[in-house]
Amino acid sequence: MIDDVDRKILGLLLQNGRITHEEIAKRLNFSRPAIHQRVAKLTEKGIISSYTAEINWEKLGYAIDAFILATVYTKDFNEMIDDLLKLEHEDWIVLNVYRVTGKHCIMLRVKAKNSASISALHDQMLKFVGIVETYTMLVLQGRAVAYNELMHIED
Repeated sequence: MIDDVDRKILGLLLQNGRITHEEIAKRLNFSRPAIHQRVAKLTEKGIISSYTAEINWEKLGYAIDAFILATVYTKDFNEMIDDLLKLEHEDWIVLNVYRVTGKHCIMLRVKAKNSASISALHDQMLKFVGIVETYTMLVLQGRAVAYNELMHIED
């Protein structure tokens, strides 16, 4: 499906989504049109679906990074996920909601300003029909896999 050059391109884009095709071409010793064509094909195949920004949440005032697991009894998980994604407040942001296996069948990734914000979010969640229990894990430290390792790229 993809070759080593495509993997290297993806690795560079993962490191910096704003890198120019010209810069990728220089680093990989290819022409800019060749890189442009490869990126276009990766996009056309759906391998590249979007470009995003990495946000420093602490600088925005959201000091807490947490995962909240919820035990849910519902006939419509999609509706529950949509409703949880709509939870809005200036003191927290729901980044992602996942349906997962196990006792806790819903997992949220949230950013919050403080522990009182997490408590208020719990209170809102427990008002939902079908959510019977929550369990919260605060992230103490995190690190992503190195991009070259992720894409199996040798330096």
